[in-house]
Amino acid sequence: MGIETSNEETTRDGEITIDLIGLLLRVKKFWWLIVIGMIVGTGISWLYTDKCVTPMYSASSMVYLRGSSTDPTASFQDIQVSTALTKDYELIFRSRPIMEKVIEDLDLPMTYKQLAARVEISNPSDTRILKVAIKDQDPELAKKIVNRIVVHGMDSAKEIDQKDPYLVEEAVKDLDIVSPNKKMNMMVGALAGCILMLGVIFIQYLLNDHIVTSEDVEKYLDLPVLCEIVESKSCNYDRKEGRMRHGFKK
Repeated sequence: MGIETSNEETTRDGEITIDLIGLLLRVKKFWWLIVIGMIVGTGISWLYTDKCVTPMYSASSMVYLRGSSTDPTASFQDIQVSTALTKDYELIFRSRPIMEKVIEDLDLPMTYKQLAARVEISNPSDTRILKVAIKDQDPELAKKIVNRIVVHGMDSAKEIDQKDPYLVEEAVKDLDIVSPNKKMNMMVGALAGCILMLGVIFIQYLLNDHIVTSEDVEKYLDLPVLCEIVESKSCNYDRKEGRMRHGFKK
C-alpha cells in the first residue's frame, strides 16, 4: 500500500493553501510543454483565420454639411445649432428611404434594416463632417454602396437646408483587409495555448499524491530523514556474487 499525500494543505480554518514554490518549480520543469501549447495555439488560430473566416473590406466617404449659416461672424449659438443639425443628418443618411433607394440602385439582396445595420455613420467632434463607411466581402460593392448612400443623402440634406453639401472624399476601392486581424488572432491563440498548458500543469500538480523527495517525507509525514540511498549509474549489482561491482554497465 503506497503512501498518498497532496500538494494542497488544509488549515485549521478549512482554508486550502498551495505550495507556490513547488508549483513554480513544476512550471519551470515543464516549460517546453507551455512552448508547445503556444505554437499549437498559434497554428490553429492561423489556420482558422485563413481558411474559415471570410475577409472583409472597407470603403468610406466624407461629406461636409454647410449648415444654415455661412456668415464668418456667426455667433456661438449659430455654430451650436449647425452642429446639432449634423446629428440630425446622421439619422437622415441612415433612414429607410435612403436605404431603399440604394438597394434599388444596386439590386442588393437584403432589406433596408439589414443594410442600415451595416452602415457606419460618424461625426468627428467639433466638425460638420459626416463620415459614411461600410464593410463587405466585395471591395467594389462596398465602394458602390457608400457612394450611393452619399449621393441620396446629399440630395435629402439639400432639400432640408437649401444648401449643397460638399463632398470632401469619395469612396474608392480599397483592397486592404480590415478584418479579420491575423496577427491579433495568432496572439490570442498563443495566449490561449499558454493558459491551457498552465492549467494542465496546475491540475497535474494538485493531483500528484506521491512522495518523491526527502522533503516530502518531512513535510507530509512529519518524520525525520536519517539517510538517503542514491542510485548510481556507475554501480552494477552482481546477483550471483551478491555484491556491488563498480564500473559502468556494458
